[in-house]
Amino acid sequence: MLHNFERITILVGSQLLIEQLSEARPLIAFESRVIDFLDSLSKNIFKNTKAKDHPDVITLAFWCRKASILGIKDKEYPSLGYRLGRGVAFHIAPSNVALNFAYSLFSGLLTGNASVVRVPSKAFPQIDLLCEEINRTLSDFPDLSPYIILLRYPRDKIINDYFSSICRTRLIWGGDLTISTLQASPANPRNLDIVFSDRYSICIIDAESYLAVENKEKIASDFYNDTLLSDQNACTSPKLIVWLGNNKTTAMSLFWEKFSILANERYELNAVSAVRKLADFYKLCASHDGVKKISDDNNTVFRIQLSHLDNNTMSYSGNCGYFMEYMADDISEIYPVCGERCQTIATLGVRNEVIHDFMMHYKPLGIDRVVPIGKTLDFSMKWDGYDLVYSMTRGF
Repeated sequence: MLHNFERITILVGSQLLIEQLSEARPLIAFESRVIDFLDSLSKNIFKNTKAKDHPDVITLAFWCRKASILGIKDKEYPSLGYRLGRGVAFHIAPSNVALNFAYSLFSGLLTGNASVVRVPSKAFPQIDLLCEEINRTLSDFPDLSPYIILLRYPRDKIINDYFSSICRTRLIWGGDLTISTLQASPANPRNLDIVFSDRYSICIIDAESYLAVENKEKIASDFYNDTLLSDQNACTSPKLIVWLGNNKTTAMSLFWEKFSILANERYELNAVSAVRKLADFYKLCASHDGVKKISDDNNTVFRIQLSHLDNNTMSYSGNCGYFMEYMADDISEIYPVCGERCQTIATLGVRNEVIHDFMMHYKPLGIDRVVPIGKTLDFSMKWDGYDLVYSMTRGF
């Protein structure tokens, strides 16, 4: 039993519920009561006047709707049958993305597991808003209170040891260092670790397809949501843009003109990030020939043109509006950056069969998702090569 709660801040739940957590019985996957709770939570979020200030909160609320959840179940798991949760799920959320913890939590609930979640230590307003609405919604669903524990605590092996000892699934987000830290805490022999290591994402744009798009402002907004909404810290945020097709220079100029206007209106670049961009650029120049800065002196959108791609290109990627670019003659040229750390490809105007043929011919170790620009942050129960529904449940 955990005896010292002094280092723990409880956002949702109570000390008593933490002490009783191991007694929570698994639920059936996609339990109707859980779906009703999420639907009610969604409605409460939409009623919150502060929610509209945070597009990621609104996106989460749409995802939680009953119609959305049933759509996932019917479309992706039509023959799921009756599966039970594995038991307590211990979630470690990444520190640099506000609402990843919520999707992890909801995955645990929908798969029938009581969940204890360590949320980011950074004070994101979205976290406060969501915890407020979860607590409000739980007042109408008191039977689900034992299944939702949200905590903050500093790095503490004793606390990690305790939750690791009672869980049957650990979901470890936050990258390689976090994974190694958590796996130093012994887990139950029946425990399953679902780990999300350091990943990166890229974007591929067909130039002529972009030029044919009428509403280029929407493309800029979608790309902003994919990147700067999370300071380009999410593993799904493209850090390299590859241009295909004809009229690349014209398309690039127009694309970045529209995006820069939006970024300068919405994004606040702090001094530390601005200096780090320059440092990242100089490191890249020192190791790669033919590197050229192609953006203006406004540091909000920092663009670097590459002369070639290789296996080390993505190790020089940055964030907070730091974009590497490459003009390719053929999609095959992206192969060197499609190693096992490559997670998502965002596309505009690239035909599905082109991606399919590339995957089948080159068989890269990476690329788990291919989505349109504007959809990289959209959460799915199939993530990083894991099917969370089957991984977090057991058949009988």
